[in-house]
Amino acid sequence: MGFLIQIKAIFLAFLLLVLVLIPGCLIALPFGLERRLKIVCPVWDFCARMLLRYGCHARLDIQQDFRSEPFRGVPPYGLYVCNHQSYIDIPFLMTMYQAPPIMKKEVLYIPIVGLLAWVSGGMPVSRSKVSSRKKVFDQAKDRILNKKIGLQVYPEGTRTKDALPKNYDQIKRTLLVFAFNEKIPVIPTSIYGTRGVLNPKGFIQKGRHLGVIVHKEIIPQDYKNSDEFCRAIWGKVIEGHDEIKSRLGPLNENLS
Repeated sequence: MGFLIQIKAIFLAFLLLVLVLIPGCLIALPFGLERRLKIVCPVWDFCARMLLRYGCHARLDIQQDFRSEPFRGVPPYGLYVCNHQSYIDIPFLMTMYQAPPIMKKEVLYIPIVGLLAWVSGGMPVSRSKVSSRKKVFDQAKDRILNKKIGLQVYPEGTRTKDALPKNYDQIKRTLLVFAFNEKIPVIPTSIYGTRGVLNPKGFIQKGRHLGVIVHKEIIPQDYKNSDEFCRAIWGKVIEGHDEIKSRLGPLNENLS
C-alpha cells in the first residue's frame, strides 16, 4: 500500500504539472507581472490543494486567516514571513496565499521549474554577491509599496532539523529590519505538521494533520524601533505554531 501511495503521488504531480501548471503559466507568459499573477495564483492554489489532499493524503485541519481585507487580494499585499519545516511548506502556504518568494538565482536555470518560478513572480538573488542582495532590497521595496504585490521569505533560512521554530536570536532579520525602515507591513504566518508528511527518506506518510495561521498584519509605525518590530513578528510566528501544535500534535503522535 505504501509503495502505491508513492506512485500515485508522482503520477498526480506529473499530471498537474503537464495539464495544469505549464499550460497556465504559458497563458500568463505574455503579460505583465500583476496580470500574470492574477492568472497563475488560482492555478497554484488548485494544484497545491490537489497534491496535498490526494497525493500526500494530508489533512488540512486548521486554516485560519486574520488579515485585513486590503491584504487578501490576488496577488496578496505585504511581506509574508513564516517558519520553515519541510518541502511541503510551500504548497501548504499556497492554499492560503500565493506570494512570490525571494529565491536563489540558481532556481531560474532549472528546466521548467525556472520558467514556472519566473512567470509566478519569484525574485532571484545571488546570496554570495553584495550587489545582488542590495538590488533585491530595491526591487522588494518597489514591488510591495508601489506595485502592491507581496513577497514571502523564511527568516530561518533553511528548514529546522527539529521542526520547531528557531529562537529569535537565530533568525535572519535583515529583511525584517528593512521592512521596518521602509514602512512595509509584515504578515506573520505559522505552520505546523508539514515535517511529518515526508519521512527522512522522502516517502509519504499519509494521514498527517496540518495547520496554518495567517496572522493579522503588523505595521512598522506601531513600534518604536526595529528590534521591537522584529520581535513582535517572530513572536506571532512562534505563538501560532505552538497553538496549532497543542491541537494537532496529539493526533499526529497517534499516527507514529
